[in-house]
Amino acid sequence: MLSALRLGPLVGFVAMLTLTGCDLYIPIFHEDPTTLSDDRTDEAKQLDDRIRGDILSAFVGQEVGTLKNVTVDVYEGNVLLTGTVTSPEARNTAQTVAAETDEIGNIFNEIQVLKDASLRDKTEDLSIETRLKTTLRKSTKINSFNLRWRVVNRNVYIFGRAKTPEEREKALEITRSIKGINEVVDHIEVRAPTGVQSWLDNLL
Repeated sequence: MLSALRLGPLVGFVAMLTLTGCDLYIPIFHEDPTTLSDDRTDEAKQLDDRIRGDILSAFVGQEVGTLKNVTVDVYEGNVLLTGTVTSPEARNTAQTVAAETDEIGNIFNEIQVLKDASLRDKTEDLSIETRLKTTLRKSTKINSFNLRWRVVNRNVYIFGRAKTPEEREKALEITRSIKGINEVVDHIEVRAPTGVQSWLDNLL
């Protein structure tokens, strides 16, 4: 059973939904940042873990070393591929292998082709990721637990879910404010949590 802490934001959203004629009324509410957390359902979390595990296992079956520098992140079925490979063919292979996994959504293939992986400053990338996490977590205007991000050669790749366009824009504003980044590549979706979205779809 989900704790009251985890249900807080969701209950605040669902409990205030009312139908007036044919119009769906969704009131604005403010979330307490101290109660924010990843609001995926347990089923969604388990599916994401399974998808990630399946993709990583499939990568191991490729030619030794081909995809060793590729990172896989999954959120609500969507897959973000980042990291580096030494050829366009290897980048395409990663996409093809990931696409064979059951029950996945979109694949965001942001793998960079880099002949010499030693040219990547991993220390600086990790520093940017850490600073970004700290800054996003401090914000009271977004739920950063529903976002995932990776930094490769100072480019930030961010995806996940925002409940409103304003939340998405705030997340991007914070991301772009981090010193040292070259580019922000945005794959954030604006929609309700998976369970709530299905419930709303059935109402409309």
